[in-house]
Amino acid sequence: MLRAIWRSVEILLMLLGVLGVGIVAMHVRDGAMRSGVEPPWSVRTVEDFRKWQPRRETALRAEVGGSVYYLVHGERGRMLASGPAGYLFDERGNLVGWTRDTGDGGYLRIPADALRAVPLSTIPAPAAVGR
Repeated sequence: MLRAIWRSVEILLMLLGVLGVGIVAMHVRDGAMRSGVEPPWSVRTVEDFRKWQPRRETALRAEVGGSVYYLVHGERGRMLASGPAGYLFDERGNLVGWTRDTGDGGYLRIPADALRAVPLSTIPAPAAVGR
């Protein structure tokens, strides 16, 4: 009887170990994915973004509360992301914020009917300051 209980405990511990390795692997992969979508500190404007992510060609234009914003989607930023990474620019072309996951429950709450696809090149570039 004791031998059967011990064997059950061994099997349970092995299963927990396999599960733990999987969770650690996902966590490590999430970190690698984040570093691929997190903009460097030097990315502050749409021009900087174009240099950093030259493959991105389309933005979604949204007019919210009388202000215009542009949302550019990137690659997935997490293993279990429900949407791609998103980069938000204001009407002057300044990077306002970004998120690793534009899917369910994100902080970007823009109604779908307020979005219109536009070429990334139509986002105005901010004027140079201090030159």
